[in-house]
Amino acid sequence: MRVRSLIALFVAMLALAACSTPKRHAYIADADRDVQTPITNFRQTAIFPEDVLHIYVYSQKPAAVVPFNQETNTGADNAKPTGYLVTTNGDITFPFLGRVSTTGHTLESLAREIEKQLIEKQYVNDPVVTVSLMNFRVTVIGEVRYPRQIHADGERITVFEALAQCGDVTKDGIRECVTIIRTNGNEQIVDTLDLTRREVLNSPYYYLQQNDILYVEPTKKRKRTAYRNEDWPHYLSTGVAAVRMAYLAVYRIVRAENVR
Repeated sequence: MRVRSLIALFVAMLALAACSTPKRHAYIADADRDVQTPITNFRQTAIFPEDVLHIYVYSQKPAAVVPFNQETNTGADNAKPTGYLVTTNGDITFPFLGRVSTTGHTLESLAREIEKQLIEKQYVNDPVVTVSLMNFRVTVIGEVRYPRQIHADGERITVFEALAQCGDVTKDGIRECVTIIRTNGNEQIVDTLDLTRREVLNSPYYYLQQNDILYVEPTKKRKRTAYRNEDWPHYLSTGVAAVRMAYLAVYRIVRAENVR
């Protein structure tokens, strides 16, 4: 009876161990569950030089907007739209309107600006303009399973979505110290995120922006072993085999001498 009780206790401990998640591997471990929190860090997407914009003009009279959609609507099913490249000065060249400045604009405000100019210059009476990024990308490197550059379809992704597309942080990655490098115009910002704390949800870096770089720092153990030769088990087994062969050779020679 006592043996059965011990076995049952052992099985229960194994089950608890299997169901539990190590605290250092848990994301936002201190966040309250089933609690609604207002989103305060959701921002409109800014426009920067070298962005490629998809701009489309709608109207109740489709024929009136055809000239404005040639750049992003090739008309061929297998042809990709080219988009509008933002110059280093922050301008795009739009049909009939000429140079349009994107400096200080978000995607939404640029759409409203183009609508305004189309109406003022009497090109289209009822324009509805949409502007989106065609080359939104972020780079994830360091201790993730598949370091790579991510090309997102939308205007932004969260830090967790980016990590998920890279196979998540490895067991050798520090979730409490994820470095983010962000470029805003002519400025670069370097900061860190602690993915185990709920504060990350309100961080200005929770929603990634165009050209953000995420770097997951390795643990100290990983840093120490990174410079060691990972083939040491092979070399060890080869060395043991060589010593064994040498021992057998010497043993046979000594035995042969004794027989004589």
